[in-house]
Amino acid sequence: MSDYPIDDDEDDEMDNYYKSDYDSTSTSTSNFRFKNYSADNQKSNFEDVDSENFGKPMTITMPTENVDKLQYESAFKDVSFNTKINQIIKNHLDWYSNAPLARMSYIPKSIIAKAIDQLTEQQLSEFAQSAANDLEEMSILLRGEFSFSSFLDIVNTWLRITQTPSRFDETRHEHKIVIRHDTGYKYSFLLKEVFRLVMKERFHKSFHHNMTENIILIRSAR
Repeated sequence: MSDYPIDDDEDDEMDNYYKSDYDSTSTSTSNFRFKNYSADNQKSNFEDVDSENFGKPMTITMPTENVDKLQYESAFKDVSFNTKINQIIKNHLDWYSNAPLARMSYIPKSIIAKAIDQLTEQQLSEFAQSAANDLEEMSILLRGEFSFSSFLDIVNTWLRITQTPSRFDETRHEHKIVIRHDTGYKYSFLLKEVFRLVMKERFHKSFHHNMTENIILIRSAR
């Protein structure tokens, strides 16, 4: 547990916001779409509802063992086999194919949490500055540009790939992002600093946040 006091009323308010309206579809006029996602929802937050009706038909051959595993996973997550294949391809194209170029690696969350807990808030702020710089390079490598839109797209993709429970809501006036990381207060603080540096300092957007030990809520003007 963190040594930082957490307001129980604020924590309840954050939980209630996080849990509400999961079946509603977020409004978006940008070049990417979001769907609400929660830890209780077995479906992926990026299921392409149009994939069953549009696209180029293809025939591929896979080992029977792989087909059986994919069919089992599709049934378990309540998506079609075709949608599951498209999800795998999308993940590869959006993230994995360029991950080595962006020098990305994967570290267990437990190790990250233990390392972050050893740092002061000043050290976390300095680390956030380095992370924000890395995000700019990553955006250029993965999306060909570093814009507010590409930044949000990378964040959304990262949350999807890591299966981190999250919500993206978009209105005519603001973006609202809720992330349930379950990694402690200092991780919330680190995320807050990264979002602040990118949104407020780099793109000059209004920036507001609320955070608890497990959840962070980010609000920014469009």
